[in-house]
Amino acid sequence: MAIRLVKTGYLLGIALILAGIIYFFASNWQGVDRLTKTGLSIGLMGLFYGSGAVFAYVMKRHDFLGRWLFVCGALAFGITLALIGQIYNSHADSYWLFIIWLVPTVVFAWITKYEAFSVISVVLLELACWFYYFPSSYRIEWSEWQSFFLLVLFAVINGTIWIVRRTSLVAYLAYAAMHGWLFIMNVTGFMYARDAWWPYVYALLFIGFFYYFFTVAKRRSYVLLTSLFAGAFLIVQYFRVIGEHFAEGFLLGGLVLAVAIVYGSVFLLKRAKHMSSGGTKGRVFLLAFQIIVTFVASLIAVASIMGLLAIWVESFSMHLLFAISVMGFVVPAMWGKNWNPTVRYTLLTIGYGLGAMTTWEISMILLTVYSIALFICYVLSADTGIRALTNIALSLYSAIIIYHWTDEGRLALLVVAILNICLYLFHKRKSGSRLLPLALGLGAFLLLTSMDFFQLDVWYVLANLLFAVTIIALLFTMTIHHARYEQLIVWSYFWLFLFFKYYEFAWDLLDKSVSLLLAGLLFFIGTAVLEKKKEVPRTSGTHELYRKWAPLLAVIAAQTIFAGYVVWDKEQHLRHGEVVKLELEPVDPRSLLQGDYVRLRYDISTVPHIDGRGKVQVILRKDHDGVHRFIHVYSMNGKKQEGYVRQEGDVLLNGTLYGNTIIYGIESYFIPEGVGMNWQERARFAYVRVSEEGDALLEDIRER
Repeated sequence: MAIRLVKTGYLLGIALILAGIIYFFASNWQGVDRLTKTGLSIGLMGLFYGSGAVFAYVMKRHDFLGRWLFVCGALAFGITLALIGQIYNSHADSYWLFIIWLVPTVVFAWITKYEAFSVISVVLLELACWFYYFPSSYRIEWSEWQSFFLLVLFAVINGTIWIVRRTSLVAYLAYAAMHGWLFIMNVTGFMYARDAWWPYVYALLFIGFFYYFFTVAKRRSYVLLTSLFAGAFLIVQYFRVIGEHFAEGFLLGGLVLAVAIVYGSVFLLKRAKHMSSGGTKGRVFLLAFQIIVTFVASLIAVASIMGLLAIWVESFSMHLLFAISVMGFVVPAMWGKNWNPTVRYTLLTIGYGLGAMTTWEISMILLTVYSIALFICYVLSADTGIRALTNIALSLYSAIIIYHWTDEGRLALLVVAILNICLYLFHKRKSGSRLLPLALGLGAFLLLTSMDFFQLDVWYVLANLLFAVTIIALLFTMTIHHARYEQLIVWSYFWLFLFFKYYEFAWDLLDKSVSLLLAGLLFFIGTAVLEKKKEVPRTSGTHELYRKWAPLLAVIAAQTIFAGYVVWDKEQHLRHGEVVKLELEPVDPRSLLQGDYVRLRYDISTVPHIDGRGKVQVILRKDHDGVHRFIHVYSMNGKKQEGYVRQEGDVLLNGTLYGNTIIYGIESYFIPEGVGMNWQERARFAYVRVSEEGDALLEDIRER
């Protein structure tokens, strides 16, 4: 038990320190000059690598601690790249950042065989693909076939990784990512009215995957992953059809589809009994599969019923609909104990869903009495699925009742949190029924800490402090009792809390950074003291990660040299480049790692009478106001264009052409936190350093 506590303490300390470093650099604090910032980030990268080696290889203290610190070093390399991009105003969340970050991480994964690096590599790959297709600092209109081939390429890359690494966590991530890109193709086709043929191809792919995993490979986990995406696919297609054909026949078809989904899943499970048998894993699979089927079928059924009522009845009573939901669905599902579980759960979910549609129109006294009856049913029922669905309904109805009576969103969320705490304590320890109330309770609690919903006052501060203390206490408690799945839920909320605080403007990133760094150091030092006091045995053995120290050292040296060269090159560009003044139009978002920035669009970003793709060079010429304007396209994809007559002072500028829009690589200007509106109001011109080769580096934006 002691070693588990030590691991939890060290992991908390490292996580908080790393988050504090990210917050610090993202704050874009102006008290440190450019070279000091980059030197500090490179030094931190070396510190993580070095301390990991000292702990694991020199002191032979803990292998796990050495591995974690080495992983932090790999993450610090990405932070360094992001900081260089912030300092020299490279694209926010550039796909190049993640590609460059990906390369050494893949090498680390290959050398060390440590799965953490493989997982990080997959995540970086997906981020690179995402920001290539959905760039954050500029907009690209992909044509139908460009979009199709890009998304298929991303899916094929992930599919290849899945095939190669079929037995690891990486395989599951790659398989999910593959379906994610295929699903994005489906959604974008729906949104932009293109790829009308793709849903039929995707449906055939689903049939093939289900056949393979049910009958050939017999892999439960992949059946669940496929079911998730198949369910999302059916929902999107259903609403697409209803949006285009809101008619009685199609809505009745939706009900038929819901029935077909339920009975189709029952048929599949009967034909593949091996999937739902085999002890705990079989029960978990069956429950998860039923949840997916129930949700998809119920959502389609509820939408169809509401649509049919809108067509059939000009003005129907919500009290009548509430009675139908209770007597027609909830009561039969509660009493039909001999029915197939999937059928029962679907009926119950439809009943709760229809009931939720009526909550703002019916009497709150009636809803309160109904909620009390549901609570009694929850306590008396022994069926895990019935309890889970009733738990969700109770949480929703309770929030609605409290908010209706008090008009206080905070109080409603607090009641939901307390309700789920009670339900969590009601179950025996290590019971699977504890997981849902734990997740719902922490979810309501997390929403209480958000300033997006509530104002900044003493209750907001108390909610954040209490949530942080609760999460930490739960982590150590779950560690002591070795509650693996509960611990996983709590860790998930810990990371969500850090993520949401990064994007929340209640207090400065710099202040958050100092707080997180101090908390991380306290946890790290406190865990070291606990380890010494409890005389925890060392778990050394010098992991493979440090046995191959020579190639690892070579990669670290390459990372350091690369970062140093990029900084030197940017400084040379700033020192010797020609200054060009451009007119612009700014907006203000926040980058994933780099903090606040002004997203820029120039008057030379759109070129009339041109349409194409690829590399482009344009000629700029200074007007009488000192602003450089577009004169002519010098070359496209290496081919010079006719009609240009050179004049003294003309400037050649490189870019990438998408249709009639040119991206110059200077579309982001990073600023200190909280001053975005000031820049929006006064920034009208950008001052850019252009090298002799035509590469641009954004130096400053000003009012004039």
